[in-house]
Amino acid sequence: MIVTPFARELKRLRAEQGLTVRELSSRTGKSVGYIGKIEVKGEVPTPELVQKIATIFGQDPRLLLELARKSLIMQAQRQIHSKYSIPLASDDDQIDDEPEEPMATVVSLINMKGGVGKTTLTMQLAHAADTADMKVLAIDLDPQSNLSQALMGTKDYLSHLKGNSPTVVQIFDEYIPAGGNAKSPRKIDMDKLVLKKVGYWNSTTLDLIPSRLELSRSLKNPTGKERRLAKAVAQVADQYDLILIDCAPTESILTDAAYFASRYLIVPIKPEFMATIGLPLLARSINEFQLENDDHEIEIAGIVFNHSSTYTSGPEGQRSIKEVTDFAAEHDWHVCENQMKYSASYAKAAREATPIGRTSYVRTEVSSGFQRLKDEIFGLVGLTQVTA
Repeated sequence: MIVTPFARELKRLRAEQGLTVRELSSRTGKSVGYIGKIEVKGEVPTPELVQKIATIFGQDPRLLLELARKSLIMQAQRQIHSKYSIPLASDDDQIDDEPEEPMATVVSLINMKGGVGKTTLTMQLAHAADTADMKVLAIDLDPQSNLSQALMGTKDYLSHLKGNSPTVVQIFDEYIPAGGNAKSPRKIDMDKLVLKKVGYWNSTTLDLIPSRLELSRSLKNPTGKERRLAKAVAQVADQYDLILIDCAPTESILTDAAYFASRYLIVPIKPEFMATIGLPLLARSINEFQLENDDHEIEIAGIVFNHSSTYTSGPEGQRSIKEVTDFAAEHDWHVCENQMKYSASYAKAAREATPIGRTSYVRTEVSSGFQRLKDEIFGLVGLTQVTA
């Protein structure tokens, strides 16, 4: 998270005047995702937008322009420091002037509490990115393998297991066991481990690394395994625009593996009793990881309320939302303005292996609501090319 002087003042003004991100988005004519980038990603708006924001909040534009100027200076200083703080190459060294290949944005969906909609959100974000002609890789990092079954369909998934085909387990084991036509263990071949074109569309570019129950074995002997997923992702990152990781709801070697492989975290939450139970654990987990690995940048891009209960609008649901929002504010975590409204169509989409917009009998407000959430999330992680 990069909180600039301008972003800090903008958040203060919004809180003071009770203006939501969505309301500010509407008044400025900018997307919710873009406002989120200003507040949590270090984006500095143009002078024209700064003056417009000043007018909205009844502020002296000169003060906000000065904060924007300071924010740009800080941004430039960070870039200069990053660019010129590397050791100079010796005369014998050859400097590679070749431009780097664009790498995928890696996002993990995580919560230390189960049953919050991680798999549902992962699946639908994968379909949405696929629809936008992005190259997407979904990684199932949960031994329960719900994402694998939702994307492949139960029949194909079971056939995959019976065929002794590789899964994410092999990334942690670093070999494919003997079986079938193979008379001995084999080295991992990422091209063979990734299942191609598992999406809904005929021209899909959605790929999958499936999971299986045996992944839980990694929890019993975790020593030295925490970086193996990141190494595997690094081998294929230049082939994708977006990599989504569906995490297990536990603090384990799998959590560390997701952290090492990811740049951003999205946290789905159900607004119900004990909704915040996983947040302190997650905050402590991330803090400990960052203390031990200060060279690795990882941040919570957003918290998403998944309204999968019918009493959300009641006092208990509203109390839970307030508790989560207050906790997020203490940690400077962004809470998404858009939410996954309750709908039986999400469960039906998993059964039918379809994007929410193509699920049978889905209501327009459900599919359009998810489109708004998708735009916000993609904007927060920098995928602005697919944000309306």
